Amino acid sequence: MIFWVYFSYALTAGYFMLIAFFYVGLLAIIYRTKKSETIVKTSVLNTFSIVIAARNEEHFIGKCLASIINQNFDQTKFEIIVINDHSTDKTLALVNQFKIQHSAFQISIIDLANFENINNKKQAITKGINDAIFDYIILTDADCVRGNLWLQSINDFINISASKLIYAPVEFKAKNIFEKLQALEFAGLVGVGAAAMELKNPNMCSAANLIFEKQVFFEVNGYTDNEHIMTGDDEFLMHKIFKKYPNQVKFLFDKNAIVETGANGTLAQLTEQRKRWVSKSTKYENRYITLILVMAYFYNVSMVLNVFIDLQLAFNQLLFKMFIEGLFLFTMLKFYNKKTFILLLPIAEIFHIIYVIIIGIWANFATYKWKERTHH
Repeated sequence: MIFWVYFSYALTAGYFMLIAFFYVGLLAIIYRTKKSETIVKTSVLNTFSIVIAARNEEHFIGKCLASIINQNFDQTKFEIIVINDHSTDKTLALVNQFKIQHSAFQISIIDLANFENINNKKQAITKGINDAIFDYIILTDADCVRGNLWLQSINDFINISASKLIYAPVEFKAKNIFEKLQALEFAGLVGVGAAAMELKNPNMCSAANLIFEKQVFFEVNGYTDNEHIMTGDDEFLMHKIFKKYPNQVKFLFDKNAIVETGANGTLAQLTEQRKRWVSKSTKYENRYITLILVMAYFYNVSMVLNVFIDLQLAFNQLLFKMFIEGLFLFTMLKFYNKKTFILLLPIAEIFHIIYVIIIGIWANFATYKWKERTHH
């Protein structure tokens, strides 16, 4: 019993120090960002190829494309490449219609129905990058929208930082409590990914808002070695580029660079998304990421077990968790102008503990559905 108490507190201390470590990284990003504001911005305009892989996105693709062409940026300096991944709805027709209606913009369509040798998202993105004509690639999702200073913000950051890869912020739109709980958690995930990147120990990012040099993609051989893994078109690439350019992989902490996407509408959708995210947890080359995930998993398990073994101990563990995560999350919520979401933290903590325990095991053995396809 004494051993278990010591073990539980050791897990608690380890988790507390881990989040505190990330919080230091987050503060370092904020400091770097404020410092960069004093740097005189150059007038250099870089060129961007915006690559969007879309499957059955008829409800979102129009808004996504409209938010891109609405940029306060020279329209000759960017192109849009939409990859239609065997959509069975009106996605392809809507993109074609949009292209005709906005012929002044450089919009191209790659229909995967015409390519028998392209079987997954990574191959599709590689095709899009091969066809891209500009220096920088921006990966984003078909259900994302952004403000009209998005490209300018990315451009300015490239000029200041000379980054080879940039992870820019993603935000969940939320209306009801279920969606707000997801937005709260996702703000934390973005923050952790950003902080870890700043501390030279990158762990996660998102292809919903990922920018990198086209040349660097080929320097690191793109998705070679992980092409067979259905997920990870963002994180595996980030790790490869970081390995080659550890000082030129950065997070862009600018509200103008945010892209918004919708939270999951149902518990079933949330479950499938988290199973997909967790499915790659044992496939990272850098084992420290897997170790962190395992430690966090057992920390959550210990809290649940202590509800039955030592209720006071479970309560103490939860308080430590809420304190350090609350501090971290509030800083991120302030960035997203969603400070009031912190009031949902007590509910979010219980929800988070339960789903981490269930999904952590389930995702590594079960199949998951993604875009009406079942993956193993």
